[in-house]
Amino acid sequence: MFGAGRTTVLSILIGDDHPMFRRGTRNCLEEHFPAAVIGEAETGAEMLAMAGQRNWDVFIMDVSLPDTSGTDLLRQLLHVRPDTPVLVFSVHPEATYAVRMIRSGACGYLNKATGSNELITAIQTVLDGRKYLSPQVAECLVKSIQSDSLAVPHELLSNREFQILRLLGAGKSLKEIAGQLSVSASAVSTYRARVLKKLGVKSNAELARYAVEQCLIE
Repeated sequence: MFGAGRTTVLSILIGDDHPMFRRGTRNCLEEHFPAAVIGEAETGAEMLAMAGQRNWDVFIMDVSLPDTSGTDLLRQLLHVRPDTPVLVFSVHPEATYAVRMIRSGACGYLNKATGSNELITAIQTVLDGRKYLSPQVAECLVKSIQSDSLAVPHELLSNREFQILRLLGAGKSLKEIAGQLSVSASAVSTYRARVLKKLGVKSNAELARYAVEQCLIE
């Protein structure tokens, strides 16, 4: 049984921009934790606002909310509630994001194809103060400790460079990216140049092709 010694009602905040997924996740949680308080947020900003309103026991967040990157949202959640474990629940395969999110502070990474039993097991695990590593994520972590020469290029990008890669791959202009990230267009241009060099590509078209082939964008 999870949470030995827990005296308060379990509270879980879900952050995802797909209403059907939020509803399915909520139904699963209410079935297993009928007394739990379940919150829902559609955007990163909404999730952050709700995170500050109470002491949540677990955060469940998508890696691709429309108004922020997964790593930025994770960092901000951990700043607001450093003691609350964060589970990342994403449509992207483990090989794409798991290691980056775990290294950034997430306590677990689950693919949205995961069954309800694994989600409940993951929640129980992080409530006990441990990280939840599925066999797929554990394999990714083992591979990540190999030499950099064996890593795929995008794994060597910084979190900001990775964010720029995904936005450019999705067809965003430098101006649009600058506005979304609240940075200057020249800063975005500098990041773009670094990404192109590290990936060994020469144009936005080649960059977009790389992002699609590596399943980095939806």
